[in-house]
Amino acid sequence: MDAPQGSPRPQDGDPPASDTPRFSFPLPVDPVRLAAGVLSRWPWIALGALALGAAGAFVGAKLTHPHHTISVSLIKRRVPQTVQASEVGQAYRPVDLNDATLLATLLAHEPLDAALERAANGISPDRARSLVEAEQLEGTDIFHITYHSPLGPDDAIAFSGIWAEEINAYTQRLQQTEAREVRRILQKEVDEMQKRIDETNQELLEFSQSKDYLGGDAQVSAALAKLAQIELQLDEARADVEAREQQLANLTDEIRHQSPMDLQLKTARDELAQLRATYTDANPLVQAKLQSIEYLKEQVGKLDGGKMDDLESYTGTPLGNQLYLSIVEVRNDLAAASSKVESLQKLYQTTSSRIAEFPAIVTAYDALRDKRETLSDGLALMSNRLKETEIFASSAPGYWQMFQAPDPRSIQPSSSLKKPLAVGFAGASVGGGAVVLLLLLLTQRSARRSALECCATTRAPFVVQLPADDADGLAAAMRRFWITHLGRPASADADTLVWTHALAPDDERRFWQALGDCALADGRGEPLVRDLSPDGLWNDSAAPPTLRWETRGHGSGHRFLRASTLPHGPERDALAEVSRWFTAVTGDADYLTRAADGRALTDACLPPCNGTVAVIARPSGAFRRFADKISIFLAQRFSSPSAK
Repeated sequence: MDAPQGSPRPQDGDPPASDTPRFSFPLPVDPVRLAAGVLSRWPWIALGALALGAAGAFVGAKLTHPHHTISVSLIKRRVPQTVQASEVGQAYRPVDLNDATLLATLLAHEPLDAALERAANGISPDRARSLVEAEQLEGTDIFHITYHSPLGPDDAIAFSGIWAEEINAYTQRLQQTEAREVRRILQKEVDEMQKRIDETNQELLEFSQSKDYLGGDAQVSAALAKLAQIELQLDEARADVEAREQQLANLTDEIRHQSPMDLQLKTARDELAQLRATYTDANPLVQAKLQSIEYLKEQVGKLDGGKMDDLESYTGTPLGNQLYLSIVEVRNDLAAASSKVESLQKLYQTTSSRIAEFPAIVTAYDALRDKRETLSDGLALMSNRLKETEIFASSAPGYWQMFQAPDPRSIQPSSSLKKPLAVGFAGASVGGGAVVLLLLLLTQRSARRSALECCATTRAPFVVQLPADDADGLAAAMRRFWITHLGRPASADADTLVWTHALAPDDERRFWQALGDCALADGRGEPLVRDLSPDGLWNDSAAPPTLRWETRGHGSGHRFLRASTLPHGPERDALAEVSRWFTAVTGDADYLTRAADGRALTDACLPPCNGTVAVIARPSGAFRRFADKISIFLAQRFSSPSAK
């Protein structure tokens, strides 16, 4: 971003603008100066403080009433562990209150009202609350309750003891109320769990009836044993069927050889042989016999080609009859054995299906049983906690026990001076403060301002304070300023600007004259001062002989530039040659207002200021002189060390 027109360019070797020292003060006014102005009128402050202090002491004396103070010590009782009704879980006990809550129980209204009712000392509850205190002995479990009796030592002893008893009774009721509430909740939970257990038992009963299962491994083992027995019986029955079938086959094969046709065929063949021994084949008897043999062969062939369904055809002989009876008997036994195999197979399938259902049945049954056991365990635990709450609901110990009973030797009568002194001190403070406020609002305030306020207005670090009405002091202060700042230019051609926009003309003339005197005394000759704002500073007369005052830029070497307003035209270009500059202000309210108004011009056209030269009249009075020194000290403290 381009610099404003006429603003100086940074010179080689100059510090960056960010490194130039600045001044910062958080307040718009100098509080030390205001305090000194107020304290300079100390007789009025003292008079107001004495007047209201005396009135406060008088009022305090009227309000003072004799009291007898006694303190009772209570020790915090740890909440005891009751007899645990089960080994599972943690036994119930009332909540363990923290110290802040316990301290609140000491000042609760209920025990205090109960103690007042028992003591019957005629003190109202509202007044009693202003007569009691409670505090904790730091780092211990001991608490003190204090009673300021307005009636006497006997009332202090009696009421403090009753109050301590009522406090513990109050905490006992707190524990009992809590235990009853917990008992009500637990009783509700116990009833709910018992209901759920009954429902689970009903589910188990219905499940056992529908699945024919009573639980345990015995029923499964019995089913497995039954299945094994069925398998054994089935194997035996199948073996019996196979044996019967083999026996039937043997008997059938044997009965084949006992057919009557075979016997007749054999007889016919024997008869044919006898006939052929007597007759030839042409004999009709032989032919008839041959035909008979052919017929018998045909019948035997039919029997051999049959399926042995009609066994009666093989009867007619004693052995055939016997074999037939045996075959009938074996057939009956085979039918019985086959029927037994079918029955055992059906029973095996039924038993196998039952065993296959057991995993799902057992899982479901165990889930119901586990649910019942879980509910039973919870019911037992809740029942035990319920028993434990009944102990506290009937007889709670409370949170307090007496550590130090009321002792007549510890009674302390109240002081008759404490309240008058306190009220008197408060009255004196109010009176003094009121006078200070009136002085600030009504009295005429000086327009003089301190060096701290001058620096706060210019926002430049403090350099020097020049007394406006002391020639010797001005010369001494200027010599210090010359030696520390002005007598050592940055270079032979560097210019030093003095901005005098907020400097009174008389103060400025004294400033330049003192500057010339210091330069001559230092052997530097007459300093060259170029006036960038010719405004009749010297009242149209010549400048002092100790200065070379010019309004045109003819001189060479180090120069002092003087500007009371922003130069115009070519004169503004001289600001570009400024290596350092100081702002000189008169310590007056009006001139500080001018300095604040003109700061926008210097901020726009000049680098940050190197320092503030405050020209201030000497203060009057010891308080103001001391405050002036403090203001200078603070101005130096709030200035960057590099500003000097």
